[in-house]
Amino acid sequence: MKTLILSFLFLLMLVVSCKTDDSEILEKKVNSYDVYVAGKESGIACYWKNNVKINLTNGTGITATKIIVENNDVYVLGISDVTPFNFYLWKNNVKTNINQYIGMNLNNSNPAEYSHIINDFLIDQGNIYLLGSVRNPIISGTYNNDLCYWKNGVKTILFTENSSLSSPYVITRNFTIHNGDVYVPVNKKPDHFVGSPNEVGYFKNSTYYTLSPYSDQKSFRYISKGSNGVYLSMYDSTTNNTYYKNLTTNTDSYISQTVKNMFFLDGNDIYDFSNGQNYFKNDINTPSLYAPGFNSIEDLSALNQNVYQIRSKSVSDNKDSYKVYINNTEVLQISAVNGIFTSIFTVQN
Repeated sequence: MKTLILSFLFLLMLVVSCKTDDSEILEKKVNSYDVYVAGKESGIACYWKNNVKINLTNGTGITATKIIVENNDVYVLGISDVTPFNFYLWKNNVKTNINQYIGMNLNNSNPAEYSHIINDFLIDQGNIYLLGSVRNPIISGTYNNDLCYWKNGVKTILFTENSSLSSPYVITRNFTIHNGDVYVPVNKKPDHFVGSPNEVGYFKNSTYYTLSPYSDQKSFRYISKGSNGVYLSMYDSTTNNTYYKNLTTNTDSYISQTVKNMFFLDGNDIYDFSNGQNYFKNDINTPSLYAPGFNSIEDLSALNQNVYQIRSKSVSDNKDSYKVYINNTEVLQISAVNGIFTSIFTVQN
């Protein structure tokens, strides 16, 4: 009997020990990452690092829209809340006016005719990249619209559109940098008329490459990079399929009927979060339990198999509140009355 009791106690201690070890491993796994969330609270642009809020200098009336951390430097892009819209960039909480940074000339008789839009920004080895467009009037009522990227404030013009309805134009959403090369995908239209087909292409630095002609009826949705190269999410209207195209290998993967739009690459794994409540990992639906009503993924990142999300709840088609999740655990929340979460970024500490 004594032997049986001792054996039982040994097994019990072993089970408890294993549970403790698993718990410690999980805690260590989560705590070994710094989680940054950008947004706004009480009318001031800010970000949270591991749930601790940092207000951005002179951030009143601005919303922080994207955050990137590289080598312990924190970069935040923001946009003013009211017109005339302007964009701002903070590096370690030092604010830069994008107007001045990209050399916009606003000293003219019709300043309303001059405008710029920043679609996206990236950091690569300490270099600051912006993607956007600049409109410059030629004469009253006409203009040129330049699609550009800036590296440390130096502009590269990729495509110029004029104000004629019969002129070609391009649509882009975001960009990526891979091995020092800048990739800017575009849906190119032959004119501004309804029903015009797409040509899908991309600029690698300043050189344009065609991926599919107008006749293919395809369009790109998003671009990102991973350990296996640069990927585009694509839609084929003739087959109603969506898929990822690897620009590095010129191969297609995960062809399916599911929507592919916004996605994030963690090593070889593709996390698509464009389909509402659930995300798809390598095209496999991964439903999880969240707080009731938090059915929309606003942003998602993944690192070493951990998944980080900003989720929102809507009431009568209006945003009501936001929560941040690490895997399936809620770690941060805000009411839409007080603010917003817009962007999430994770680094290993």
